[in-house]
Amino acid sequence: MAPPRRIAVVTGTRAEYGLLESSMRGIDAHPELELLTVVTGMHLSPRHGMTVDEVEADGFTVDERVHMQVDGDSGLTMAKSLGLGLSGLAESFGRLDPDIVLVLGDRDEAFAAGVAAAHMNIPVAHVHGGDSMDGAIIDDSIRHALTKFAHLHFPVSEQSAARIEQLGEEPWRVTTVGAPGLDDILAGEYTSPEAVRERYELDTARPLALVVQHPVTTEAEAAGDQIRATLDALETFDDLQVVLVYPNSDAGGQRAIEAIESHPLGARAMTTRSLPRRDFLGVMAAADVMVGNSSSGIIEAPSFGLPVVDVGPRQSGRQRAENVVSVGHEADAVREAVERCLTDDALRQRAATCESPYDYGGAGERIVDRLATVDLDERLVRKRLTF
Repeated sequence: MAPPRRIAVVTGTRAEYGLLESSMRGIDAHPELELLTVVTGMHLSPRHGMTVDEVEADGFTVDERVHMQVDGDSGLTMAKSLGLGLSGLAESFGRLDPDIVLVLGDRDEAFAAGVAAAHMNIPVAHVHGGDSMDGAIIDDSIRHALTKFAHLHFPVSEQSAARIEQLGEEPWRVTTVGAPGLDDILAGEYTSPEAVRERYELDTARPLALVVQHPVTTEAEAAGDQIRATLDALETFDDLQVVLVYPNSDAGGQRAIEAIESHPLGARAMTTRSLPRRDFLGVMAAADVMVGNSSSGIIEAPSFGLPVVDVGPRQSGRQRAENVVSVGHEADAVREAVERCLTDDALRQRAATCESPYDYGGAGERIVDRLATVDLDERLVRKRLTF
């Protein structure tokens, strides 16, 4: 009997780990696969909550820790962190000797892992390729470049699958799976709204807003002013409760954190560096509106029928359901959009009944099945263009 295939899953952030978790559990449970967990990036940062602890608390063994974050708040520090990650992940793969490396999304941690693995002739499997955000942040460039390094593609919609093929990838490499971040929502594996409200002392009689706003990497110097405009808008709602989650570590992130910590709403809100995935989804289930520019407002929120105020260009161009209202980084525009999401019955009804373009059901299961059955041969690692 052949030994199990060794699948190294690389995770660098709280958000992307939540999307990978169903695949990780499926790999761990599969008799022909062996899970190897490589943790890097924000997971190892005290400033961002040391969320490696959540990975271990969920029962996963962390096989490798790769420190790659350089202190700073600029494109220079992002580039230097990428270099550290590439070197550290290559060393980790040398020790682990995986058969496949699984990555997700559009961040430097995933890109460093894909580049390192491809150079070592280790097949790369990539989830969430083919998405588009109109180039508002460097993530688009990272995602599409990673597509060219990857050997297996797991897009989350048919539109994204078509883009991957337009990039010259062979169709047999592409399996549309839907968004894996919906797996735990569809299975009801999240903290109930009642438990969330009790745990975080949230008043059931008052409306609730979940706020997650990351920097726009092409506008890093404006990150503080941009989130300040959002907070100014929310401050005008006397009765609104706010759960405010810190931004990610991209360039401009520290400016955004400083703006949060100096703003009156930062003290009044329930402000946190990170929330466990199940609690984060529970807050989404309990919330009356979500505000900011997190992909979770585009991908996960429709499954809760949650109205979303999408602020700025970060998610521009991404497929979306009818639960989203998009506005610029102006306080008045954000305030008016939040007011609509809280009081406009027609808008709230559209959100409650919207269909998600990412809900194919069982994404993690499809990913695991493909990882277990794909032929690990020369054809897999020898890539060619279709045009």
